[in-house]
Amino acid sequence: MINYTFDGTKSTFKNDMGEVTIKFKKASGTRVDIQVEMKHYATNTFATYKKYIALVDNGSLQHYPIKEFTVQGVSVGEYNTVKKYFTHILGEDGYKEFKEVFLNEYSLRLEIELNWFIKRT
Repeated sequence: MINYTFDGTKSTFKNDMGEVTIKFKKASGTRVDIQVEMKHYATNTFATYKKYIALVDNGSLQHYPIKEFTVQGVSVGEYNTVKKYFTHILGEDGYKEFKEVFLNEYSLRLEIELNWFIKRT
């Protein structure tokens, strides 16, 4: 099951493994701030973070590090990443499955949304 919506400023992606909501905010002509809320169903883990993405001179998107990363409402630090944290709770194989089944699916959509958002707003 996949459920996906994008209204131009917010997207939601859900599948059997989890769900993610991303809110987009234009910060400048070539920069977008995003706020991400992610839930992993099997562990009932809720994570949030912010980051910004910029359109660089060659036309590609530059992703900058995560800011304000929280899990279950607790700050887990600026240097933790989704990969580090979910590998810790799921193990290497569990994270690999999470990445293949969930993260890759939503990341593909995110890139399309970011390109649309930066170029249209």
